[in-house]
Amino acid sequence: MATPTGHTGWATADNWATQRPYITTLWDENRTLKDIMQIMQDNHQFYATVRMYKARFQKWGIEKKIKAEEAVEIFRQQTARAAAGKPTVAYIRGRRIDPDRLQRYRYRAAPLVSKKIMRAEKGSSEEAEETKLSKTSQVICRTPSPSPSPDTTDSNLSISPRLEEPTELRIPHECMQILGNFVNGAFDGGLWQMASEGERAEMNGAFTWQHYVASSQGLIRHGRVNEGFSLLGMCFDQYKQQLQRPDSMFWLATYKCAMVLASQNNKLGDAFLDYASKLTSVVLPSGHPFNQLWSRVMVTGMRGIKDHAGAIFESYLDMWGRHVNSTETNTTNDVQGAFVFIQLHCTGLLSYNLLETVIQAMISGNAISQEAAEFLLQEAKFRLALSCLGKRRFKKAETVTREILEWLSSQPPVAYADLRCKAAWLMFEVKDRKGTQAEALKAGHELLKLSQDIYGPTHIQTLEAMSAVESYCRRIGATKGAEQMGRDFESRWRIFRGMADARKNFPEQIHQPWYYRSIELGERVEYVQETVDLFERCLKISDDTP
Repeated sequence: MATPTGHTGWATADNWATQRPYITTLWDENRTLKDIMQIMQDNHQFYATVRMYKARFQKWGIEKKIKAEEAVEIFRQQTARAAAGKPTVAYIRGRRIDPDRLQRYRYRAAPLVSKKIMRAEKGSSEEAEETKLSKTSQVICRTPSPSPSPDTTDSNLSISPRLEEPTELRIPHECMQILGNFVNGAFDGGLWQMASEGERAEMNGAFTWQHYVASSQGLIRHGRVNEGFSLLGMCFDQYKQQLQRPDSMFWLATYKCAMVLASQNNKLGDAFLDYASKLTSVVLPSGHPFNQLWSRVMVTGMRGIKDHAGAIFESYLDMWGRHVNSTETNTTNDVQGAFVFIQLHCTGLLSYNLLETVIQAMISGNAISQEAAEFLLQEAKFRLALSCLGKRRFKKAETVTREILEWLSSQPPVAYADLRCKAAWLMFEVKDRKGTQAEALKAGHELLKLSQDIYGPTHIQTLEAMSAVESYCRRIGATKGAEQMGRDFESRWRIFRGMADARKNFPEQIHQPWYYRSIELGERVEYVQETVDLFERCLKISDDTP
């Protein structure tokens, strides 16, 4: 057997012994064998064949897959321990199982296994009996350090008292547990239902409320301060309605709202937290999960939300995804869910590993169609263009925008109206940032016409577009045009506000999370680019599959 060119030999027994801790760590991170081999070659000049790795893994007791009955038992024990306030680390055959690996297992599990896990978490006696019959003696769940070494299994060993977790670690852990129980109960009790083909999704309330919060900030940025705060006040008023009939994205929308407002002004974020927590205590019983959540969130305040949002979002979406994954419906809910995953990853609040696992599973399992995946790719490109604009990479932003417009030109004229409007926003902003006044004015008027044609003259989308073009006209000294547009805006705003007052609600419901054309929280170009690359790769694999 030939060794790699330029190297004298394959890994020896001593080499394997030396590198074992690092190799097993890479495996616990859920790396593929191909990735591990490449990393070991590039970084450690460690050379071995696939057969060598597999033989060594067998000798070390490393299993390629977590067995279904072992996963069920781990999640059963984790839930029972969490209910008693105990954090958990899991071991199979003496080896610690990385929590991310368990989380990814849930997304890749077959629907039957997912249902078994959920039954086990709810304490199903049937599931417990099945577990007793299986070989789960190799599964051990225990409290993290300073517990004894995982290699020690003597139950008579004296265990030192567990140190109290610091508040900044305890709070998010407790929040995740409360949210877990609430999500499971809401789905199992029929409060939330996944929409079937052609039906509305059950997440519209959160999307609508979140959209108007973001729009209020857009109006303020464009100089319409009074109208922006008026709309924000309407959003605060509508939070009560959201509390009484929360949908499955409500708590994420609450967290995002606090972060969006704090990104503009810390006092605004704090004011929302104070208002929302006090309103919840008035509207809902003291024992309601939302009151339990607020009692913990207010301990750490805005700082805690910023620090722990990623962990909370990832845990919440993991639970939400399990229920979606265990149903037969796949339509609008899955596309909306995928978009939320994309949005949160681009802001750095969701790991790439989880995003990749979810998107690959959705596309390969046909939970989202090829057409829907193409649409989500364009939405990711939209975010890439906006992020590039923020970094003053105007050429890249314009190139990506033209790619979106080219794709739209190949679709039916009435399809993807929201994306068409957002692409028009992009082109207007590109021309504005590049300083080409004539082209920017033309793009601005095209945006206004498109917004009115799609949404109507008094829709919040059209009003915000008007505020943006009006602001631009004032900046370049086109005073006459700006004043006329300002008068038009104010007359339309009065109609908008009158409809809201008459309905005691928002004038329009927002049915999709991709409605809003701006980035509400900061997004990093590299995160958005890897999202675009992920969709392009998945779509290529899908095309190549017979």
